[in-house]
Amino acid sequence: MKETLQVTAEVIASGIGQVFDDFGNIAQKVSAVPAGMEGAPRRNAYAFLKADFAGFIKRHSALIVGAGIAYAPGSLPEAPLWLEWWRAAPAGEPRFVTHDLNPESLNYYDYTSREWFRATTDGGHPVAVGPYVDIGGINVNIITLCVPAPTPQGTHVLGCDLTLAKLEGVFLRALKLQRPSVVLLGPNGRVIASNDARIASGTLLLERDMERVEHSVDVPSGQPAKLPWKLISLKE
Repeated sequence: MKETLQVTAEVIASGIGQVFDDFGNIAQKVSAVPAGMEGAPRRNAYAFLKADFAGFIKRHSALIVGAGIAYAPGSLPEAPLWLEWWRAAPAGEPRFVTHDLNPESLNYYDYTSREWFRATTDGGHPVAVGPYVDIGGINVNIITLCVPAPTPQGTHVLGCDLTLAKLEGVFLRALKLQRPSVVLLGPNGRVIASNDARIASGTLLLERDMERVEHSVDVPSGQPAKLPWKLISLKE
């Protein structure tokens, strides 16, 4: 059983690792944007991101549903805050998602206060945040993968969203078992995926289930901060 968990963990880590690697390449391009005549680059200096993110979303459509960039506060001459996000569309190019960035508005989306933004800028390394309910977006349980793009004007954050439904599909195809119960567990005991209909994604694993843990395997990662996940099997 432990060998099965290890193989499953490696499959999951490989898929997520490819997303992080691809994301890292885009982040390097963002960090390399030269300063303009006014010092800080203007928004049009990052125009290449529309095509880059469109290709990124298509390449990783088995896992992700959207991606974008949150600029460091005050880094752009045109606006104190700016967020560009694209979401996968059933057909055609990903669609741009608008956010209300007016602090005086009732619907103000303060991305600088979000855990995915703060954890990435504070830590300075790639992170996986969640699962949590994306109330401001698609209203489903998601995990956000982020990488920092440091610049002289501040650290921009590139992020992409994985729905638990897509990740559960990868998990089940890799596991290929109906019994015993196996759970992909995130930080703070929250379920990312399981092969047991009783143990729902996005919920906290019950204490009585924690007491039944028989085997536990960490999901491997080149940088442990990326994936704070583990696979556990439960005694029958």
